[in-house]
Amino acid sequence: MAPMPSMTHDTPMPGMAHDAPMPPKTAAPAGKPAPSHPAVSPTESASVPGGANAIIQVNEAPVPMADPNRGIPMPGDTMADNDIYYQVLFDRLEYVKAPGGSGLAWDMLAWVGRDLNRLWVKSEGTRLYGNTEDARAEALWGHAFAPFWDWQLGVRQDFGNGPPRTWGAFGVQGLAPYWFDIEATAYLGSSGRAAARVRATYDIRFTQRLLLTPEFEANAYSKADEARGIGSGVSEFKLGLRLRYEIRRQFAPYLGVVWGKKLGNTADFARAAGERTTDKQIVAGVRIWF
Repeated sequence: MAPMPSMTHDTPMPGMAHDAPMPPKTAAPAGKPAPSHPAVSPTESASVPGGANAIIQVNEAPVPMADPNRGIPMPGDTMADNDIYYQVLFDRLEYVKAPGGSGLAWDMLAWVGRDLNRLWVKSEGTRLYGNTEDARAEALWGHAFAPFWDWQLGVRQDFGNGPPRTWGAFGVQGLAPYWFDIEATAYLGSSGRAAARVRATYDIRFTQRLLLTPEFEANAYSKADEARGIGSGVSEFKLGLRLRYEIRRQFAPYLGVVWGKKLGNTADFARAAGERTTDKQIVAGVRIWF
Protein backbone atom coordinates (compact mmCIF):
# COMPACT_ATOMS: atom_id res chain seq x y z
CA MET A 1 0.00 0.00 0.00
CA ALA A 2 1.45 3.34 -1.08
CA PRO A 3 2.17 5.82 1.71
CA MET A 4 -0.10 8.88 2.06
CA PRO A 5 1.65 12.00 0.76
CA SER A 6 2.56 14.52 3.41
CA MET A 7 0.63 17.80 3.46
CA THR A 8 1.43 21.22 4.81
CA HIS A 9 -0.58 24.41 5.20
CA ASP A 10 0.90 25.59 1.89
CA THR A 11 -0.12 22.49 0.00
CA PRO A 12 -3.29 23.07 -2.06
CA MET A 13 -6.08 20.52 -1.66
CA PRO A 14 -6.92 18.58 -4.77
CA GLY A 15 -9.98 19.76 -6.69
CA MET A 16 -9.94 23.30 -5.25
CA ALA A 17 -8.74 26.35 -7.16
CA HIS A 18 -7.45 28.76 -4.56
CA ASP A 19 -6.35 31.18 -7.29
CA ALA A 20 -9.85 31.56 -8.86
CA PRO A 21 -11.06 35.21 -8.82
CA MET A 22 -14.06 36.12 -6.55
CA PRO A 23 -17.20 37.52 -8.26
CA PRO A 24 -17.58 41.28 -7.92
CA LYS A 25 -19.95 42.60 -5.18
CA THR A 26 -22.88 44.75 -6.18
CA ALA A 27 -22.93 48.02 -4.33
CA ALA A 28 -26.15 48.88 -2.49
CA PRO A 29 -27.83 52.24 -3.20
CA ALA A 30 -26.91 55.01 -0.84
CA GLY A 31 -28.94 55.01 2.39
CA LYS A 32 -30.17 51.43 1.96
CA PRO A 33 -28.61 48.29 3.41
CA ALA A 34 -27.62 45.57 1.05
CA PRO A 35 -30.25 42.82 0.96
CA SER A 36 -29.08 39.50 2.32
CA HIS A 37 -31.47 37.65 -0.02
CA PRO A 38 -33.00 38.56 -3.34
CA ALA A 39 -36.44 40.17 -3.09
CA VAL A 40 -39.41 37.87 -3.64
CA SER A 41 -42.79 39.09 -4.85
CA PRO A 42 -45.73 38.27 -2.54
CA THR A 43 -47.37 36.33 -5.36
CA GLU A 44 -44.35 34.49 -6.65
CA SER A 45 -42.25 31.83 -5.03
CA ALA A 46 -38.56 31.79 -4.66
CA SER A 47 -36.63 29.27 -6.63
CA VAL A 48 -35.71 26.54 -4.15
CA PRO A 49 -33.31 23.87 -5.33
CA GLY A 50 -34.08 20.24 -4.79
CA GLY A 51 -37.88 20.68 -4.78
CA ALA A 52 -37.98 21.90 -1.16
CA ASN A 53 -41.12 23.58 0.17
CA ALA A 54 -41.24 27.35 0.20
CA ILE A 55 -43.43 29.71 2.27
CA ILE A 56 -45.79 31.58 -0.05
CA GLN A 57 -47.36 34.84 1.08
CA VAL A 58 -50.87 35.24 -0.29
CA ASN A 59 -52.96 38.39 0.15
CA GLU A 60 -56.30 36.68 0.92
CA ALA A 61 -58.96 37.36 3.56
CA PRO A 62 -58.71 35.08 6.65
CA VAL A 63 -61.13 32.21 6.85
CA PRO A 64 -63.90 33.07 9.39
CA MET A 65 -64.10 30.93 12.53
CA ALA A 66 -67.08 28.59 12.52
CA ASP A 67 -69.14 27.74 15.61
CA PRO A 68 -68.68 23.96 16.04
CA ASN A 69 -71.94 23.74 18.00
CA ARG A 70 -74.04 25.62 15.45
CA GLY A 71 -76.93 23.50 14.30
CA ILE A 72 -76.34 20.75 16.89
CA PRO A 73 -79.26 20.25 19.31
CA MET A 74 -78.21 20.42 22.99
CA PRO A 75 -80.72 18.58 25.20
CA GLY A 76 -80.99 19.72 28.82
CA ASP A 77 -78.61 17.99 31.22
CA THR A 78 -79.97 16.19 34.26
CA MET A 79 -78.48 17.90 37.30
CA ALA A 80 -77.74 15.98 40.50
CA ASP A 81 -79.53 18.60 42.62
CA ASN A 82 -82.82 17.67 40.94
CA ASP A 83 -82.78 14.27 42.61
CA ILE A 84 -84.82 13.48 45.71
CA TYR A 85 -82.94 12.41 48.84
CA TYR A 86 -83.97 11.35 52.33
CA GLN A 87 -82.56 10.66 55.78
CA VAL A 88 -83.85 9.17 59.02
CA LEU A 89 -81.86 10.08 62.15
CA PHE A 90 -82.33 8.93 65.73
CA ASP A 91 -80.11 11.51 67.36
CA ARG A 92 -81.01 10.05 70.76
CA LEU A 93 -82.39 6.60 71.39
CA GLU A 94 -81.48 5.97 75.01
CA TYR A 95 -82.12 4.29 78.30
CA VAL A 96 -82.67 6.79 81.12
CA LYS A 97 -81.85 6.21 84.77
CA ALA A 98 -83.47 8.87 86.96
CA PRO A 99 -84.04 9.14 90.75
CA GLY A 100 -86.84 6.80 91.65
CA GLY A 101 -87.14 5.03 88.31
CA SER A 102 -85.95 4.46 84.77
CA GLY A 103 -87.33 4.69 81.28
CA LEU A 104 -86.67 5.49 77.64
CA ALA A 105 -86.14 8.69 75.67
CA TRP A 106 -85.92 9.48 71.98
CA ASP A 107 -85.17 12.36 69.64
CA MET A 108 -85.86 11.55 66.00
CA LEU A 109 -85.98 13.52 62.78
CA ALA A 110 -86.54 12.51 59.18
CA TRP A 111 -86.60 14.47 55.95
CA VAL A 112 -87.23 13.89 52.27
CA GLY A 113 -86.80 16.30 49.36
CA ARG A 114 -84.27 18.24 47.35
CA ASP A 115 -81.59 20.73 48.33
CA LEU A 116 -83.93 23.73 48.57
CA ASN A 117 -87.25 22.25 49.70
CA ARG A 118 -87.79 19.39 52.13
CA LEU A 119 -90.50 17.82 54.25
CA TRP A 120 -89.38 17.34 57.85
CA VAL A 121 -90.85 15.08 60.54
CA LYS A 122 -89.58 15.44 64.12
CA SER A 123 -90.46 13.67 67.35
CA GLU A 124 -89.06 13.95 70.86
CA GLY A 125 -90.17 12.58 74.20
CA THR A 126 -89.44 10.74 77.40
CA ARG A 127 -91.19 7.82 79.00
CA LEU A 128 -90.48 7.64 82.74
CA TYR A 129 -92.19 5.86 85.61
CA GLY A 130 -94.47 4.14 83.11
CA ASN A 131 -95.82 7.45 81.73
CA THR A 132 -95.04 9.36 78.54
CA GLU A 133 -93.89 12.88 79.42
CA ASP A 134 -93.21 16.00 77.38
CA ALA A 135 -93.66 14.21 74.06
CA ARG A 136 -94.20 16.07 70.82
CA ALA A 137 -94.33 15.47 67.07
CA GLU A 138 -93.90 18.01 64.27
CA ALA A 139 -94.47 18.03 60.52
CA LEU A 140 -92.69 20.91 58.80
CA TRP A 141 -91.96 22.21 55.34
CA GLY A 142 -88.41 23.54 55.09
CA HIS A 143 -86.92 25.92 52.53
CA ALA A 144 -83.22 26.79 52.33
CA PHE A 145 -82.69 30.56 52.40
CA ALA A 146 -78.90 30.58 52.98
CA PRO A 147 -76.08 28.03 53.02
CA PHE A 148 -76.74 25.61 55.92
CA TRP A 149 -79.96 27.42 56.99
CA ASP A 150 -83.66 26.58 56.49
CA TRP A 151 -86.95 28.30 57.20
CA GLN A 152 -89.46 25.83 58.62
CA LEU A 153 -93.25 26.08 58.70
CA GLY A 154 -95.75 23.49 59.90
CA VAL A 155 -97.65 22.03 62.85
CA ARG A 156 -96.76 20.56 66.24
CA GLN A 157 -98.76 18.11 68.34
CA ASP A 158 -98.12 17.65 72.07
CA PHE A 159 -99.17 14.42 73.76
CA GLY A 160 -98.43 12.57 76.98
CA ASN A 161 -99.49 13.91 80.37
CA GLY A 162 -102.56 16.10 80.17
CA PRO A 163 -104.76 16.94 77.18
CA PRO A 164 -103.15 17.07 73.73
CA ARG A 165 -102.31 20.47 72.26
CA THR A 166 -101.92 21.53 68.64
CA TRP A 167 -99.68 24.41 67.55
CA GLY A 168 -98.71 26.18 64.37
CA ALA A 169 -94.93 26.30 64.06
CA PHE A 170 -92.50 28.69 62.39
CA GLY A 171 -88.74 28.72 62.89
CA VAL A 172 -85.21 28.41 61.60
CA GLN A 173 -82.72 25.59 61.72
CA GLY A 174 -79.11 25.50 60.67
CA LEU A 175 -75.41 25.49 61.35
CA ALA A 176 -74.16 28.68 63.00
CA PRO A 177 -70.55 29.93 62.87
CA TYR A 178 -68.11 27.76 64.81
CA TRP A 179 -70.28 24.70 64.02
CA PHE A 180 -73.11 25.22 66.50
CA ASP A 181 -76.23 23.31 65.45
CA ILE A 182 -79.17 25.64 66.20
CA GLU A 183 -82.96 25.23 66.26
CA ALA A 184 -85.23 28.16 67.15
CA THR A 185 -89.00 27.80 66.71
CA ALA A 186 -92.04 29.88 67.67
CA TYR A 187 -95.48 28.32 68.16
CA LEU A 188 -99.04 29.65 68.14
CA GLY A 189 -101.84 27.65 69.74
CA SER A 190 -105.50 27.94 70.65
CA SER A 191 -106.83 30.47 73.20
CA GLY A 192 -104.05 32.89 72.32
CA ARG A 193 -101.29 30.64 73.57
CA ALA A 194 -97.77 31.15 72.26
CA ALA A 195 -94.57 29.25 72.92
CA ALA A 196 -90.91 29.25 71.94
CA ARG A 197 -88.21 26.61 71.93
CA VAL A 198 -84.45 26.96 71.49
CA ARG A 199 -81.98 24.11 71.20
CA ALA A 200 -78.23 24.18 70.55
CA THR A 201 -75.63 21.42 70.28
CA TYR A 202 -71.94 21.35 69.52
CA ASP A 203 -69.64 18.44 68.66
CA ILE A 204 -66.20 18.46 70.31
CA ARG A 205 -64.12 16.00 68.33
CA PHE A 206 -61.27 14.31 70.20
CA THR A 207 -60.49 11.86 67.39
CA GLN A 208 -62.11 10.96 64.10
CA ARG A 209 -64.52 8.67 66.00
CA LEU A 210 -64.69 9.93 69.59
CA LEU A 211 -66.91 12.99 70.17
CA LEU A 212 -68.31 14.88 73.14
CA THR A 213 -71.62 16.70 72.53
CA PRO A 214 -72.90 19.37 74.93
CA GLU A 215 -76.59 20.24 74.52
CA PHE A 216 -78.78 23.10 75.72
CA GLU A 217 -82.57 23.35 75.43
CA ALA A 218 -85.08 25.88 76.83
CA ASN A 219 -88.87 26.27 76.52
CA ALA A 220 -91.07 29.28 77.23
CA TYR A 221 -94.85 29.85 77.17
CA SER A 222 -96.97 33.00 77.11
CA LYS A 223 -99.79 31.51 79.21
CA ALA A 224 -99.99 28.93 81.92
CA ASP A 225 -101.46 25.54 81.06
CA GLU A 226 -102.19 23.95 84.43
CA ALA A 227 -103.71 20.86 82.83
CA ARG A 228 -100.29 20.01 81.42
CA GLY A 229 -98.31 21.35 84.37
CA ILE A 230 -96.84 24.27 82.41
CA GLY A 231 -96.48 27.80 83.78
CA SER A 232 -96.03 31.08 81.95
CA GLY A 233 -92.59 32.42 81.15
CA VAL A 234 -89.49 30.25 80.84
CA SER A 235 -90.80 26.90 82.03
CA GLU A 236 -87.67 24.75 82.03
CA PHE A 237 -84.23 24.22 80.59
CA LYS A 238 -81.99 21.20 80.15
CA LEU A 239 -78.25 20.67 79.91
CA GLY A 240 -76.86 17.46 78.48
CA LEU A 241 -73.43 16.00 77.90
CA ARG A 242 -72.95 12.84 75.82
CA LEU A 243 -69.75 11.05 74.85
CA ARG A 244 -70.14 8.87 71.79
CA TYR A 245 -67.91 6.60 69.75
CA GLU A 246 -68.69 6.23 66.05
CA ILE A 247 -68.14 2.57 65.22
CA ARG A 248 -69.46 3.65 61.86
CA ARG A 249 -70.74 7.07 60.89
CA GLN A 250 -74.24 5.62 60.89
CA PHE A 251 -73.95 3.89 64.27
CA ALA A 252 -72.54 5.42 67.46
CA PRO A 253 -73.16 4.23 71.04
CA TYR A 254 -72.84 6.82 73.79
CA LEU A 255 -72.97 7.53 77.53
CA GLY A 256 -74.07 10.78 79.09
CA VAL A 257 -75.68 12.83 81.82
CA VAL A 258 -78.65 15.19 81.64
CA TRP A 259 -79.61 17.85 84.15
CA GLY A 260 -83.00 19.59 83.98
CA LYS A 261 -84.58 22.39 85.97
CA LYS A 262 -88.21 23.53 86.10
CA LEU A 263 -88.72 27.24 86.71
CA GLY A 264 -91.42 29.67 87.83
CA ASN A 265 -95.00 28.52 87.82
CA THR A 266 -93.97 25.25 86.20
CA ALA A 267 -91.92 24.46 89.30
CA ASP A 268 -94.91 25.39 91.48
CA PHE A 269 -97.15 22.98 89.59
CA ALA A 270 -94.53 20.23 89.97
CA ARG A 271 -94.27 20.74 93.73
CA ALA A 272 -98.05 20.69 94.06
CA ALA A 273 -98.12 17.35 92.21
CA GLY A 274 -95.35 15.90 94.37
CA GLU A 275 -92.82 15.93 91.55
CA ARG A 276 -89.21 17.03 91.51
CA THR A 277 -88.23 20.43 90.15
CA THR A 278 -84.68 19.31 89.44
CA ASP A 279 -84.01 16.19 87.44
CA LYS A 280 -80.66 14.41 87.09
CA GLN A 281 -80.39 11.52 84.67
CA ILE A 282 -77.75 9.06 83.51
CA VAL A 283 -78.31 7.97 79.93
CA ALA A 284 -76.92 5.28 77.64
CA GLY A 285 -77.98 4.82 74.06
CA VAL A 286 -77.14 4.87 70.39
CA ARG A 287 -77.19 7.41 67.60
CA ILE A 288 -78.36 5.86 64.32
CA TRP A 289 -79.04 7.27 60.87
CA PHE A 290 -79.75 5.83 57.44
